[in-house]
Amino acid sequence: ADFRYAEGKWSVLEVVGHVMDTERIMNYRILRMARGDQTPLAGYDDEKYVEESNFSSRTIADLLAEWTVVRAATVALLKGLPEGAWMKTGFANNGEFTVNSIAYIIAGHERHHVGLLKSRYMLG
Repeated sequence: ADFRYAEGKWSVLEVVGHVMDTERIMNYRILRMARGDQTPLAGYDDEKYVEESNFSSRTIADLLAEWTVVRAATVALLKGLPEGAWMKTGFANNGEFTVNSIAYIIAGHERHHVGLLKSRYMLG
């Protein structure tokens, strides 16, 4: 779980934590946009989040259990959206997004990192 495929790259624990942090942030964006909030949302520094997280002090089992809860919250949020919310737009990180596009970003971001865990970290 502490393996890094190269110097300066995140450990497996940090990758899992990063995916969770990003999903939480994207869920917040979905909630704001789905509720019609047009306040522009700032980006975030994922490197700083990992640096401040202390994910390396946790077990992989603990992080995976948390990831299960985060994903369940995502599914619940998305299932509860009214049909008209999916195409609502908002601004985040200097770009305009729809609620629908952010849901796809969540899925694609996870898929990207799971692919890296398989190819670069030799997992799966």
